Amino acid sequence: MKAARRTCAAFLAVLLLAAMGWGADIQALAEKVYSAAMEGKPFPVLTAEYPGMTVDESYAVQTAYSKKRLGADRPAGFKAGLTTEATMKRFGSDTPFAAVLFPGGGLDGAAGPVEVNRADFGNLMLECEIGFILGEPVKESLKDVDALKGKVAFLAAAIELPDLAFTDMKQLKAADINASAISSKGFIVGKPVPLGAAPDINELVPVLSLDGAEVNRGRGSDALGDQWETALWLVNTMIEQGWTMEKGDVLLTGALGNMLPGKPGSYVYNAGALGAIDFTVK
Repeated sequence: MKAARRTCAAFLAVLLLAAMGWGADIQALAEKVYSAAMEGKPFPVLTAEYPGMTVDESYAVQTAYSKKRLGADRPAGFKAGLTTEATMKRFGSDTPFAAVLFPGGGLDGAAGPVEVNRADFGNLMLECEIGFILGEPVKESLKDVDALKGKVAFLAAAIELPDLAFTDMKQLKAADINASAISSKGFIVGKPVPLGAAPDINELVPVLSLDGAEVNRGRGSDALGDQWETALWLVNTMIEQGWTMEKGDVLLTGALGNMLPGKPGSYVYNAGALGAIDFTVK
């Protein structure tokens, strides 16, 4: 069955590439994204070369880039991006996007204060989020939220650390962001809270402070209106893109409140009943 699914996914990918008319250019574009990531340079604005790049085409580039970057490894989890009306409007999109979280990018916010070095990023951004930690693998699309809840073991406060560095920020479009795996770089996960003891995450009012002053306030429902529906969309979208999920994988559902520049200082992310994360940006 797994082999059949892989064969089907590969066949669909071939059809997609043929329909695009650029064929092998997918790999060439993915190589540009990969080279930028590996060399610590800004991501290319691919739509400057291909102004009509579609959502499907941007996912094709994203998948090729992600698989090349992963090599023999597998994702640490998956993330949703552009999950608010404001961010979709900002980058000219009518849909959110989904991508992988790369291994090596995860930081343990449950063990104590975390240090983030801006020198490791081209353009460090901060997003206050909620993390879902899987207790079981997910190999196929899930029918509904109840099915997803059966797969989730823990919830946690989370901070995503995307690297929103592109060669031309003024021309940047949603397809460019998606092709770069939504600028996936790092993330901090707080102390896991068992699902049975977790609060109503849509009603959370998480607050981020910098050097004691509040800099962001959000609400759990900021992510497309409902955390669980967004997590379900994320899972099913990535399954459709040919990925599978394992026990321990982290799901991030998008920014609560605003995406902020990673300024130096001491931060506290208070996610209410999900606990807090202390981190410093240097």
